[in-house]
Amino acid sequence: MISPIINSNLQELSSVFRVRLRDPGSSDASLIFRWRNENALQAHQPLVYLSLDHIQSDIEKTSNNNLPNYARDRFQWIIERLSDSEPLGWMTLSIRTWEHQIGEIGYSISEAYHGQGYGFEALQIMLQKAFCEAHLYRVEAKCSVENPASYKLLEKVGFKKEGILREYFNIRGKRYDHFMYSVLRSEYINR
Repeated sequence: MISPIINSNLQELSSVFRVRLRDPGSSDASLIFRWRNENALQAHQPLVYLSLDHIQSDIEKTSNNNLPNYARDRFQWIIERLSDSEPLGWMTLSIRTWEHQIGEIGYSISEAYHGQGYGFEALQIMLQKAFCEAHLYRVEAKCSVENPASYKLLEKVGFKKEGILREYFNIRGKRYDHFMYSVLRSEYINR
């Protein structure tokens, strides 16, 4: 398991990780549109249909992800493989409250790259950004109780299960329970 690198510059992490998080560009809209429509993602997340134009507009609003940026409450990145710049998925950080330093992450890896460790590496980088750049105290994540790959990934990175959100999201006409996870800055640093 890779331990957190709290005092390192994220650019130095390229020797440790195979992926990086980069700002989305206009050419990524079609990728995000395609990823949002993959069956594996649709089965576990309550995604509403977004047009390509809407995704493009969202990219314009969430680019330039310099943290901390207290004027914004949502950031997104493309997960990109370093060896060939292949986009693998995307990740979001939503700030619940800057005052209390609480954020929530979301992530998705394209089906073609499931089970290869890219999500683990991307989450490590995201936590580095959340705790060291955004100066968050707590990072939360939710996932369907029927998505073991996702909750096992969260646990591997160091998130702690806090409980079950009963019938939390309506996905494809059926209500699903979701696990609530969190990791505190002190837990991440002291792993």
